[in-house]
Amino acid sequence: MSPTGIALERYNELLTRRDVAGLWQEFQVQMQENMLFFGERPVCNVLRPHFLHPQEFDYIARAAETVLGAIHRLYQALSLKPLELQRLLHLSEVEQALTELPDYYGRPDASARIDAFWLPSEGLDAPGQLYFLEYNSDSPGGLAFGDVLTELFLAQRPMQEFAQEYRIQSVPVRQQVYATLLDCYRDWARAVGKGQAAVPNIAIVDWREVRTRNEFVLLARVFERGGSRVVICDPDELEYQDGRLRVGADFPVDIVYKRVVVNEFIEKFSGEGDGLEHPLVQAAKDQAVCVVNGFNVQLLYNKALFALLGDEAYAGLLTAEELAAVRRHVPWSRLVQERRTELAGREVDLVELILTHKDDLVLKPIRQYGGSGVVLGWETGQQEWEAALRVALEQPHIVQRRVPTPRAYFPIYQDGLHFVSRTVDVDPYVWRGTRISHAGVRLGTGDLLNVSAGGSATPLFLVEKH
Repeated sequence: MSPTGIALERYNELLTRRDVAGLWQEFQVQMQENMLFFGERPVCNVLRPHFLHPQEFDYIARAAETVLGAIHRLYQALSLKPLELQRLLHLSEVEQALTELPDYYGRPDASARIDAFWLPSEGLDAPGQLYFLEYNSDSPGGLAFGDVLTELFLAQRPMQEFAQEYRIQSVPVRQQVYATLLDCYRDWARAVGKGQAAVPNIAIVDWREVRTRNEFVLLARVFERGGSRVVICDPDELEYQDGRLRVGADFPVDIVYKRVVVNEFIEKFSGEGDGLEHPLVQAAKDQAVCVVNGFNVQLLYNKALFALLGDEAYAGLLTAEELAAVRRHVPWSRLVQERRTELAGREVDLVELILTHKDDLVLKPIRQYGGSGVVLGWETGQQEWEAALRVALEQPHIVQRRVPTPRAYFPIYQDGLHFVSRTVDVDPYVWRGTRISHAGVRLGTGDLLNVSAGGSATPLFLVEKH
């Protein structure tokens, strides 16, 4: 058994010695007190964090950083060819216009998440299987929830007993978000020649009805402890006058922590024009405010770019190391279209392949998130699959090869302690488009993992024996 497996068994043993009913009740109260709810539902429904050995996480982080290098190399090459970029990523005129806003502080994916499946080996002497499935680069959610969950688990008696035998590592993620916002602001101010506020005002911007609003409050508390004034607002509350973006008359904005997804922003405001006249866009265009993540992050968020990574047509853009990492860690993916392509060294008809190998494939719309529109071929009847393919040929989709799904047993409390199987993904956090520090973990009952679709979050701890 691997060192991580031994650690899991030890934690489970310590848990069974406790009053689990009392522990579970206390945990529910603590989640309520700490706003750990996604809408009306607690964000965590298990009684154990996820564990990795530091050596395992180092392997995941190094691979992620190499794949990120490939993603950015492709992004930069295509950015020099706007017409090809527009065609390949199916950009609308509004999307294309937003991509032309310059990167004032460098790579636009200042705070991002790359979603991965990790299947560990039996020991540390050989790497496990690692697959990166998507790049969620448009200010992904959940970071604050996982951060507070970490604090709650560390305070529980089983974890305190476990810490007597194991070294435990975690990262204060909300502080990392704040530090990243400040770094981007300083770089932005230097790039555009603006004076810097000693302690910048921050507007956390998303729709007022989103179910992640509690997370914004948790983030705001950390930003305020750092000295910043913070407001949580809807895009409709922003005003741009006299060269300054404001929320009301009394709150000039230095940094927009943009949590609203670019595609949703475009969809909403395209009904009121083309969206390009919105105060937030105008302020960004005029270099009047630092927007993190920037609007052109949509190019990295677009799943079509992720599919192009392994396409033979673009292999020449990557270094040998990047190409090897993509081939090892990124599932075979292609834009869905009438074409011939390569699979395992042979040429195939892509549409015919999709029709005849549904049990090995997934269809994903290029702009959706949260599992929306994803069709798992092995869970779909042939007629439904053919209908999904027709949609994918008409509306931009990628097809991705199925990979093994990691599963692990987690303790839950339902009229007693039970250990149930859950699918697990480990999603490294990306900072400034280059660096990996810590990761989020999502659990599910099926192959599609998403907290908004009924899954659970749990914190990640790196553990090794004292």
